[in-house]
Amino acid sequence: MKETTKLQKHIRELQELTRKWGVTPQQLRYIFKQTREKEGMQVPKVAKKLPDYLNPAEIWQLLQSCKDSFTEVLIEFLIFTGLRISEARNLQIGHIDFENNQLKVVEGKGKKDRYVPLTTNLASKLRLLLQNRKNGWVFAKSNGKPYSVRALQKRITNQFEKVGFPKKLHTHSLRHTFACLCRAKGIAVGDIQILMGHSSIKTTEIYAKLELGSIKDQFLQLMDQRG
Repeated sequence: MKETTKLQKHIRELQELTRKWGVTPQQLRYIFKQTREKEGMQVPKVAKKLPDYLNPAEIWQLLQSCKDSFTEVLIEFLIFTGLRISEARNLQIGHIDFENNQLKVVEGKGKKDRYVPLTTNLASKLRLLLQNRKNGWVFAKSNGKPYSVRALQKRITNQFEKVGFPKKLHTHSLRHTFACLCRAKGIAVGDIQILMGHSSIKTTEIYAKLELGSIKDQFLQLMDQRG
């Protein structure tokens, strides 16, 4: 209890000094860095665990397990577009360009717009889902109102539980799956970054560790050669 009170006192003192001298966030980070180095303080490293994703066989198994077309199309849409669940929830019918096989994500994360390709197969399934609707939300209820993000997530997690994959899967795992599919097909990391709307290439580079792409094929080909 005394340690907590003492720490709170130091935090208040630091806040007062920060306001008094007008220290910027960048300057504050620099001060902390210099202090750690001079005092020999080590910041404990956080374990960097790679996220789980679905392989092609698991994708097929998951889609086959869906008993309603809405959930099936939703899952397939997320896997083959890489949209975040919030972006899918906010997607308007008018943002889909069926003629040019692409869709527009309006104000995605960071309030940024981007275009994403749409496969012919997925476009056909979306047309069936929309049933001639020309406006409104793509993933909407029968009354035209949008589902909440939580409701859409629940549909997906229910399917994961139904299949019982031995992995730690959640809605965002479908986005990981999209990136790994792109990587396996040989799409460059920089291009995957554009498709996914990542602000930093470092975020996208994790998928080079998840899916080795052509590196795996080259390695197996070399190792399987008989001398």
